[in-house]
Amino acid sequence: MAALRDIKQRIKSTKSTQQITKAMNLVATSKLQRVKGRVFSARPFLKETKRVISSVISQTENLENVYIENRPVKSTLVIAIAGDRGLCGAYNTNVLKEAVKLIDSRDSVKVIALGGKTLKFFSDKNYDIIKYVTGISDKPFYEDATEISRMALSMFAAGEIDEVLVVYTKFESMLSYTVTTEKLLPVDPAAFALGTEDNEEKEFNDIMEFEPKAQIVLEFLLPKFVNLQLFDSMLESAACELAARSASMDNATNNAEERIEEMTLTYNRARQGVITKEIIEIVAGANALS
Repeated sequence: MAALRDIKQRIKSTKSTQQITKAMNLVATSKLQRVKGRVFSARPFLKETKRVISSVISQTENLENVYIENRPVKSTLVIAIAGDRGLCGAYNTNVLKEAVKLIDSRDSVKVIALGGKTLKFFSDKNYDIIKYVTGISDKPFYEDATEISRMALSMFAAGEIDEVLVVYTKFESMLSYTVTTEKLLPVDPAAFALGTEDNEEKEFNDIMEFEPKAQIVLEFLLPKFVNLQLFDSMLESAACELAARSASMDNATNNAEERIEEMTLTYNRARQGVITKEIIEIVAGANALS
């Protein structure tokens, strides 16, 4: 009977866990729908910003800007974006592995950690963390990106760092997301160059006029572009974290269901064995009295 009580208690505990994982799956899925909308809205805006910068560059003869200045890389700033919490499969691990690989390939690296898991990971390894932000991994806002990018731009302009890299996870679908590394600074003008097939874009650039000069417009746009890139990376990462958590909790719920079925079958078999044993004892006792 003690064994039956233990099995029954395990079934009860597993059902309680299943209710939690199911609720977490529903919450993550609900949040994901909102974040996906923000991701898909941000992408066209970033694309149009690139288009305008392309037009500015096409009308600027001698490009001179501190944010496009290539210099020998002596110090690197790495912005690593992961989650504030776990229970999302290998999402955090994959990002942090890529960040470590990147850091170990550089001589001098400073780190900005976005996410509670990121902060703990780099703190435990004694990396040079110059700033951290937590509590926003699944709901980032433009102001969060502005604060971080302003710091990165200032350090780059002052010569404290020579490049800025961001490590994040790019959202492709509910079941597909890729860890990606992008260079925020220095900005590469070649990334805005048009190919020979972009005739429509070239015509668009030909009719564009800038007031004041294109060079001044470029000085205004480049920091905005860096900010948009970082914000886009944060949104993409948020979508990936929620998708990973939704999938992980869905798997956990299904596994709990399978485990409950297995334990229920074991419980019924054990209970049947106890009943059979009692019947045999009753029959044996009756035979002994007859």
